[in-house]
Amino acid sequence: MNLQPKYFFFILILVIVLIVFMIQSENGIVIKTKIFSIADSYQNRQLVQSELDQPQSDQSTDPIRYTSKPDYSTPNKSVYPTVFCLIKTHPNNIKSNKSLNTYRVWGQKCDNYRFVTLLPEHLRPQNQSETVEVFNNFYMIQPKGLTKESHGNLTLKLYYSMIYVYQKLPSYDWYYIVDDDAYVNVANLKNFLKDKSSNESITFGYNFKVIVKGGYHSGGPGYVLSNAAFTTITKAMVEKISNCPNTGIDDVDINACVRKYNGKLGKSIDEKGRERFLVLSLMGHFLGEYPNWLHSYAENPLKKGFDCCADSIIAVHYMSPRDVFRLDLAIEIHKNALNLYQKFHILQKPVTFKNIIKNYVLLEDIEYDRNKYKELIGD
Repeated sequence: MNLQPKYFFFILILVIVLIVFMIQSENGIVIKTKIFSIADSYQNRQLVQSELDQPQSDQSTDPIRYTSKPDYSTPNKSVYPTVFCLIKTHPNNIKSNKSLNTYRVWGQKCDNYRFVTLLPEHLRPQNQSETVEVFNNFYMIQPKGLTKESHGNLTLKLYYSMIYVYQKLPSYDWYYIVDDDAYVNVANLKNFLKDKSSNESITFGYNFKVIVKGGYHSGGPGYVLSNAAFTTITKAMVEKISNCPNTGIDDVDINACVRKYNGKLGKSIDEKGRERFLVLSLMGHFLGEYPNWLHSYAENPLKKGFDCCADSIIAVHYMSPRDVFRLDLAIEIHKNALNLYQKFHILQKPVTFKNIIKNYVLLEDIEYDRNKYKELIGD
């Protein structure tokens, strides 16, 4: 592609940053928020891409099917809160390895997780009257009574999954419910929750001001429930499943149930009013391509450009596997470039959304052999 000299120079600088920092660390680039090697990450991503190109066969390799109670480990308590991720998916996404990409890029960074789905046919139990858990590349649960995937049964799919997790894994500080077509930065999520009390019944996500009295969160980029909120409504479900509403719209129903039992709707925008949870795609928010309905649904004013999104972005909806990979890489490049400046020049600079989106667009130009950086970024 015909890149102008200054864009070519920018690409060269990014490459040099990665190479130099990999030389400095024996194990590759280390992300300080969690022990994690980008060198290992690249190997995983190469595997993910090859698997995305080659859908799974109907016969998996030695899946572990739990017929007795698994040996669950206790949460790893630290200065950061523990987060359990409940990730919604379905058999087609498992077959195409979209779910596997989600797991490898960010799902495995949760303190614990389960994908919620109707299991692929070769893993599906004959007795579907109870919730079943299996392991095949990642942990999955098929909630009781789920015999087909449809929008009409999404609420019960989540309710019975929540009951299962509550009964088996009740000790996490926060429970995050999210779609598998979202990108999630778990480190930013934990940092956001660090000064919040999980003993208060409260939820955080992208806020809608309609339909549910007291508000609700969009299910796409996900919403996080405190242990108190999760425990309160799940106990109510155990007592009687109809204690929580069932319209088939899971994000509406779960949030309505939290509000019914006096749980609060928390605010997740940053100090400049920018969103941390993005209901649309990254470029949709950046370009301000908002559908008409969102103007009446959104609690906060809609913004675009560099002011659309928080520097500490947590989750983005409507992201393809390539988008998920690219955004994760854009953030890692930015963080590690700043680490280099700090190490060699004692120059302290914060992570900014402006530089994240610059990296994201530039990486997309490289990926698709195009030159839209100037058109989209404009500087």
